[in-house]
Amino acid sequence: MKKAKKKVIPIGKLKATADRAMQDFFRRIKTHCELCGEPYQVAHHFIWKSQSNYLRYDEKDLIFICNKCHSKFHAFPDPTYPIKVAKLRGPEWVDYIENHKRLLKSDNRKELEKIIAHYETQ
Repeated sequence: MKKAKKKVIPIGKLKATADRAMQDFFRRIKTHCELCGEPYQVAHHFIWKSQSNYLRYDEKDLIFICNKCHSKFHAFPDPTYPIKVAKLRGPEWVDYIENHKRLLKSDNRKELEKIIAHYETQ
């Protein structure tokens, strides 16, 4: 009798699931945009996911904002928004982000599964 092979989920799908679990978690606990006070909608990565795999699942890199403020980071960039976030969060946060944004980290299946479990069970 042959053993059934365990289906291996591709890393890309695990990352997408972890991203979604993290977003869904914060939608359950956050209520207002950090920048304007409107209803919260998006956990925006201050250092974009494409620029730092190290900070991708670090809650310190997330800014909890509404869609209007989110568009000021992407669709219609407002150069004052990163400055507003830095002032709001303070110099210790800025130092943390600066010191961690260039660190490298490989995608790790066990770590991604742990992240998914963490955010889906809270």
